[in-house]
Amino acid sequence: MSKVILQDTYPVFGRPRKAVEGVIEFIIKDRRGNVVDRIIERNIIKIFAKEMLAHRLPSSEYWDPLADSGSGAWVSTNNDPNEEFSARYILFGASFDSNGVPLDTNDTRYYTVDTVTGTVVPVRLGPGADFSGGLINAIPIAEPDRPLMKIENVSYNATYQPAGTPLLQSDVRAINNIVKFQTTLRLAEYNGFGLTSSDYFTITEVALAGGRKLSSVGTCELTPRELFLEGATAGGPLLCSANGSDTISLDPSVTEVDLVKKGDQIKIVGTSDTAGATDSIEQVTPYYLVLEKNVGGRDIQLDRVPVGSTNTAITGSIGIYRDTLRIFSHRILSAPVKKSADFEIDVIWSIIFN
Repeated sequence: MSKVILQDTYPVFGRPRKAVEGVIEFIIKDRRGNVVDRIIERNIIKIFAKEMLAHRLPSSEYWDPLADSGSGAWVSTNNDPNEEFSARYILFGASFDSNGVPLDTNDTRYYTVDTVTGTVVPVRLGPGADFSGGLINAIPIAEPDRPLMKIENVSYNATYQPAGTPLLQSDVRAINNIVKFQTTLRLAEYNGFGLTSSDYFTITEVALAGGRKLSSVGTCELTPRELFLEGATAGGPLLCSANGSDTISLDPSVTEVDLVKKGDQIKIVGTSDTAGATDSIEQVTPYYLVLEKNVGGRDIQLDRVPVGSTNTAITGSIGIYRDTLRIFSHRILSAPVKKSADFEIDVIWSIIFN
């Protein structure tokens, strides 16, 4: 099975090279534990994969030849590899209307009719940050009926490089370049909105994501995008001031001065906006990358000047949330997977690093 995901180009021949590829497997079991269906899907790696890998690659220290009185020493980068950039969650979106009724392939957000064959096919996802980097129609999160699915098992498969007979060369060895993430949708989980006894979800999209570590999320019924926005401990955004430049400053009243760090992504909102509220500032995109932020400091340098939808620089009091959700991979299924109380589904996500 060919799975072209992130592509680079050979510098000489200009041919595509698969850098990261993988598959998603759904193992559907009945109440007795018998496997009734097995569905395998290709996936698409989003641009956030590069961000997540970039943050996991560096060491927490670098070599400073002038340290230790000139003899050299390892010193902190102040940019430790962050666990939030590791894959922790498998998120699900489903096809349902405003009343919670499943729409299946009739949902035009997910499926369209091929004009040549007349068959229903999934819409094409781009590799970028479509849908604000989130899901098209995320299942609201509220434990225990609609839980946030944490990664429940991680394993590795060995392969050999260079390819071919393993005993061909003395330097050939097994390497763990295939990682498998697994979680299970149990009988009592993800079974619709509780409107009738025959409720079910038609799961139409699935995503592998990183983010801050959450245990129980209670009954908040937020979408993943909202759930992973982190603000003031007392609630609401961190208060800041903007002066029309690419640097904003935390308000003197803010005590969580080190919540936002260099390399984070933040969302600029109104001072009274909640995590799930509509952006009251009216920006083209409210998300910004933090280029510089000193430990204990209040100035935050962004990748660009914050502007509104009319391209006018934002000034005055603003609020910010630290955004920790990063979707590594995102897939619309070729056909919806029905999940009701009659089925348990093992979801296995394999990522292959070539």
